[in-house]
Amino acid sequence: MRIEHRDPTLTYPQAVRAEKRRLVLDWLLEFQFSSVDLLARRLGLTAQSSYKFFRALLEDQIIQHFKSVHTNQSRYLMLTKAGVDLLQVAGRDVAHAHTQTSRLNRYAHLVHDLAVQHAVLTRLDHYDEVIWDKHITLPEPFDKPDALMHSPQHYWVALDYERWRQDDPRIYRSFMNHARALITRHYSGVYYLFDRESDLVHYQTLFAAQAWPEYHYHRQTGNITPAGTHFQPDTIEHLRDCFLFLHEPHGNTLDSL
Repeated sequence: MRIEHRDPTLTYPQAVRAEKRRLVLDWLLEFQFSSVDLLARRLGLTAQSSYKFFRALLEDQIIQHFKSVHTNQSRYLMLTKAGVDLLQVAGRDVAHAHTQTSRLNRYAHLVHDLAVQHAVLTRLDHYDEVIWDKHITLPEPFDKPDALMHSPQHYWVALDYERWRQDDPRIYRSFMNHARALITRHYSGVYYLFDRESDLVHYQTLFAAQAWPEYHYHRQTGNITPAGTHFQPDTIEHLRDCFLFLHEPHGNTLDSL
């Protein structure tokens, strides 16, 4: 998704509404669902100040809401068929406009995806394109990050949001996955983002090791087994400099309309 910014010179109400609608529909096309609060932030507004705007989109049946049984009946927004049709007429690729309902019913996926959207929102001023993980294309055997963001200086950075601590073999496998992607120049940097500072410290401690143990991942079973080999990150010039670890709690993304 190309990152478009609000035009402060627009004053005609219909033009302002059209711009806001385009930004919201493009966001829902990329991320497949979102919260009212995050979409309002995308517009530079609050949920309260944008209430009438979102109600109008719902009444026009361009977007729809659904409730999650996991989050006190909070409502989230997604595209309707009419909204998808509008985007298709506008020339957007709508092949992946809808997400599986089963994903939205899983609390861990729901909150993680909202946290990723929050992380992207805080960085919009510094990048000109974002790709959510479901739309990222990387060759095997690379694992996709949670998002990729493109800089106007012509490089990509990966975002990985860690809401909970993985076990050490999976952490090292994640480090190796990013290291290989950096070496092969699929992207140029990695943001590791953490809900809890204690997790950040743990990842940094493992990252600081002189040698990283390598593991085999068995995709059919999901099991990880030791490879019996080690990777020495300092043999690759500036590789460690490409990793950034940040404590970034996503805040309250659970709201209602």
